[in-house]
Amino acid sequence: MELVLSFLSGFILGSIPFGFIVAKAKGVDIREQGSGNIGATNVMRVVGKKEGILVFVLDFLKGFLPVAYWARFTLFWGLPGVLAALGAVSGHMFTPWLKFRGGKGVATGFGAFVGLAPVPVLCAFGLWLFVLLISRIVSLSSILAAISLPFFLYTFRVQRSFFWFGVLAAVLVIVRHHSNIKRLIRGKEPRIGEKK
Repeated sequence: MELVLSFLSGFILGSIPFGFIVAKAKGVDIREQGSGNIGATNVMRVVGKKEGILVFVLDFLKGFLPVAYWARFTLFWGLPGVLAALGAVSGHMFTPWLKFRGGKGVATGFGAFVGLAPVPVLCAFGLWLFVLLISRIVSLSSILAAISLPFFLYTFRVQRSFFWFGVLAAVLVIVRHHSNIKRLIRGKEPRIGEKK
């Protein structure tokens, strides 16, 4: 029962489309503007910096809060925390409130992993920040940070279930960034400060 509840609680909280809600409050359907994504980056580009930061914080918390609660339960090698994280990320990516079309899961996944394994995640965040400062491309920073996460999880010898969830999360982030990867290859991916 704990395993089912951990996933469901993560999914329900993760499914709240804060990017859509915040943009809609400003009279913008974020799905029809910019990249069409409901995440913080698109909200920041289309609606404004304050709104983008607010969406990032809210998306982070909806990943962190259920995981921080369920990670206390150690049954089945820490699976409640992992399932809460998987539920939160899945809910964000495939929110039923928007016909299962959600965001890319970076901020929510970041929050979820801070709840599971903060030190490896902070290392991946350091890489994200470093790449962002050099390239000014959010998607490139996110993809490289996602790829690095399983290596940091392995290096710090976290629970095996955490490591395999890190691998799955990295794959999901890369798949969700397929359009960004195409633009990166063509040299068309927008940088921070540029108009899309």
